[in-house]
Formats: sequence, structure tokens, C-alpha cells
Amino acid sequence: MVWRRCPPCCAAAERKAPSNLSEGLRPLLATALRIGALSWKEYRLGSVSAAGLTSIVMRAVFQVGFFTLLGRLVSGESGQGYAFVGAVAFAPVIAVVSRATAVVTSEIPQGTMYRLRLGNVPLLLVMVLRSWVYLAEGLLTALLALFLMGPAVLGYHETLAIAAALPVLALTTISGLCLGMFCCGLVLTGLDEGLTVNFAGYLILLCGGAVVPVDAEALRLASHLLPLGAGLPALRSGTTEELWEAAIHEAGVAVLWLLAAGLLLHFYVRRVRAGRTPERV
Repeated sequence: MVWRRCPPCCAAAERKAPSNLSEGLRPLLATALRIGALSWKEYRLGSVSAAGLTSIVMRAVFQVGFFTLLGRLVSGESGQGYAFVGAVAFAPVIAVVSRATAVVTSEIPQGTMYRLRLGNVPLLLVMVLRSWVYLAEGLLTALLALFLMGPAVLGYHETLAIAAALPVLALTTISGLCLGMFCCGLVLTGLDEGLTVNFAGYLILLCGGAVVPVDAEALRLASHLLPLGAGLPALRSGTTEELWEAAIHEAGVAVLWLLAAGLLLHFYVRRVRAGRTPERV
């Protein structure tokens, strides 16, 4: 038997191979942290200014005030409180559906979409890492509107009760972000961005019963597959059992839309790489 020495290339490959799982995950973690940090820098340049912050806060507070007034005009004082809670829960939708979608779709007119598509990090993971700032923006604007207007509309006790249900509000915001990622995938496949995100936002508003109760059975069934469908009734009732059920339901909705977004983006990337769909510019 003749023993042959391993070629130098094989020896180099063995030296470069990670000795354990932590060393293999370390570069991925460093890349993820870098993408997250860059998303904050991008957000800071575009939104963290006197004019940007003022517009974000005013839009959220005025939207909640408008829906609250609308609920009062429709159903009196009971409708006012009903619409206020719904408007607070709906407030993050602009950030997590509309603004988060633009994080990736803005690469199209710049001609840099191919860099995300051909990179080592999956496109869905890039969207998740670059959208966390809008998740934080949505939650902060909802809480700001709650504490600014809640004591006058609901009273201090009810306001604090809704604030105590922050995990449910956070899960409804996360499920909205996952729906926004699915909308981003639809935009990449060729649909109009404004039409897509506005349709998704109005669908959540209508089916979730944010301003007025939903009477149509079809809309009520559709609400179970959309953000706020289970979280909003639990926020209004405030019972512990319903809050737990709503949290589980909203988590399931988030996973559902995240999987749908992943499948859609995978389909988009495969078609572009195969040349069956031209790269949008």
C-alpha cells in the first residue's frame, strides 16, 4: 500500500474549516450585526431629524385622534373608546407595512437590487435585519399616542391596562411587519408598491374592526389571517386568558406571513437567476 500525502489545497481547506459550531456562526452573526447597524444609520439619515421626527409623531397622533373622533361620531362615547384602542393598535401599520417595504424596494430605482439578490445573506434575512428600526418606530408611536391621548379618552386606569398588554401589541406589530415583507415580495414581482401597501393597510383596518365592529362574516373570517385579528379584541377586553390566546394567535399569523414572504422571495430570486423575469430598474 502506498500512502500519498494530501495535496496542499486539501490541507489548507482543513485548516480553514471551523473547528466548532460557534466559529462557523461567528461570521454570520458579525454580518447580521453589521446589517442591523447600517439600517440604523440609514434610518438616522432619513428620519432622525427635527422635521422627520415631528412628521412621524404628528402623523401617528393625528391619525389616532381622527379615528377616535370618527368612532365618537358613529357610536358616541362607547364608540370613542372602541375606536381609540383600535387606532392605537393600528398606528404601527404605516411603519411596518409601508415604510419597511420601501427599505428593500428602494434598491430598485438605485439599480442595486442585484447586490442583495446575489449576496451571501438570504434576501428575507436582509429584510428582517433592515426592518427592525421600523418595528421600533411603530411601537414607540403607538405608545406615544396611547399616553398622550389615553388619559383623556379612556382614563388612567384603562390606559395603564393597555400599556400592561404591551407584549400583545408588540406581537400585532411583528405580524404586521411580516405582512409587510410579503407585500415587499409582491412589489418585487411587479405589482405597484403604493397600491399593494395601501390595500394591505386598508384590509387590516377594515377586517380588524379598528374603528367600528365587523358585521360581515367574510371579513371576520379574513381577520383571523391578518394582524390585529386576535390581538385587538384582547386589548379591548383586557382579560388574561384572552391576552394569552391572542399572543399565540398573533405569533402564528406572523409565522404564516413570514413563511409566505420567504416562499415568494425564493420564487422571485429563482426566476430572475433563470432569466425568466428581468431585473427591475
